[in-house]
Amino acid sequence: MIIKGLKIIMLSLLSIVLLFILIVIRLYAIKIHDIRLQERHLNEIRLMYQNDAYQAIEDHDFLDFELTSDIRLNEIQMLASHNSYKKKGVPLGKLFVGLGDSFEEADALKYGYQDLTKQFSLGVRSMEFDLRLRKTSFMLTHVPLVDNSSVAPDFSKALDEMRLYSVHNPNHLPIIILMEIKDDWMILDHALQVMDTTDLENLDELIRIKLGNTLFTPAQMMNEGVGLKASIDLNGWPTVESLLGKIIFVLHPGSFTDRYASLDATNRSQAMFIGLNHTSLDRAYASFVVHNEPEVDVIQAMVQDGLIVRTRLDDRLVFDADRYQRGIASGAQILTTDLIIGRSDIRSSDIIYLDNKKMIILRNT
Repeated sequence: MIIKGLKIIMLSLLSIVLLFILIVIRLYAIKIHDIRLQERHLNEIRLMYQNDAYQAIEDHDFLDFELTSDIRLNEIQMLASHNSYKKKGVPLGKLFVGLGDSFEEADALKYGYQDLTKQFSLGVRSMEFDLRLRKTSFMLTHVPLVDNSSVAPDFSKALDEMRLYSVHNPNHLPIIILMEIKDDWMILDHALQVMDTTDLENLDELIRIKLGNTLFTPAQMMNEGVGLKASIDLNGWPTVESLLGKIIFVLHPGSFTDRYASLDATNRSQAMFIGLNHTSLDRAYASFVVHNEPEVDVIQAMVQDGLIVRTRLDDRLVFDADRYQRGIASGAQILTTDLIIGRSDIRSSDIIYLDNKKMIILRNT
């Protein structure tokens, strides 16, 4: 009787282990499937651009103002998508998040985006990417394993898609990409690596090679012999008109900020601008700031000092009219939201816009 009971227990444990292994394999397979879809999507848009019937997107349709030659980059406000690469994950992954963290957190992950090209074609001119190093490849993924589905998992191919859009729509307003390098939850994927200095150099090289002359870098607006902030103080930001057809990368402030800045003390060779928190604005390379809480007075002071600020208009998929109004009133130029056109799973009645249902407006000074 005892032996029979032990056998039942062993079989039950073995069944649980096998089920767990199958679940993990299923979640890992999502990444492989997404990479295949990304390659197919790239081929499809290459064919689309080769078609003589293709017509470039007219960005003035997304503006609530006439673009003149004197409007500078820091004088406009644009809606930005949050975790712009993310697909709505499978329920199995959400279950693991709920069990491991909370079901409130799992519910906050129930959103996803259309591909990058579609978002661009709808007027999205600022995005947020979460970058991880997996083996030797740079990948865009939210939470490893449990929320890892992506419309652009391979960052190199994402750059290809962005350049294709930029080349075939050469008069698009500047696209600003906020890049957050992630090193959390690495236990969920044994192939993830923490980036070192060489990896950051390789990342810079990849961005430069893939984007070519569509990339706008810090060096292109720096005066000889002075830092980026001093150059902004002297000359101001470039005009929007001069940046048509350009893509700008900004490194999200975090644990990699100092290491990336140290690649070149003059900051002239970096491919990305270096984003800062509001507590570290004394850096010579101060230009972009991430301040997610829309505190009007705090952000206005930074904007008046010539900085470009990103803030959040909402949190956890919930629209808050007061927060929305504070975000716009703050003057922050990059207004990130989850309730934006370009989502793959949102009702039209839930989409938010700026004035006159536009994606980009003049900042109220």
